[in-house]
Amino acid sequence: MFESLVHRLANHENTMKASALILLPLAFTLAACGPAPSDQTTPVAETAAPAAAPVPQVVVAPTKMIHAEPAALAVCKPGAVVTLKWDVRKEKPELTTVKIYTESGKLFTHSGASGSQATGNWVKPGSVFVLKSGVDDTELERLTIGGPVCP
Repeated sequence: MFESLVHRLANHENTMKASALILLPLAFTLAACGPAPSDQTTPVAETAAPAAAPVPQVVVAPTKMIHAEPAALAVCKPGAVVTLKWDVRKEKPELTTVKIYTESGKLFTHSGASGSQATGNWVKPGSVFVLKSGVDDTELERLTIGGPVCP
């Protein structure tokens, strides 16, 4: 019986050595498959791009009798169509007609005391429209189209 136990222990010891001989190279192989310490990088926090300087905007005064849709444009290039809307009946009930001019003095429309009209595609930020009495050309209000200051 003692001899049988010694024989089993010897076989067990041989099995352990054989297992160690197989597992040891396998462990080295797996360790070699991982990234080298020089391959590991520390994540760098993303830095926000510096904020662009705010674009100067056209100063637009509030108006009561004339408005534009859209009231402001995003770009300086002419090409936008704007709809002008006016109504002077509350502020100037005696007026039955009005005229709207461009800032350069060109007549845009001569119409009733209230209405709307689309411009052509020539409007840009900073364009000014002058609302005047249809009777005596008295200036009633100025409307400036908003948006970035154009060069």
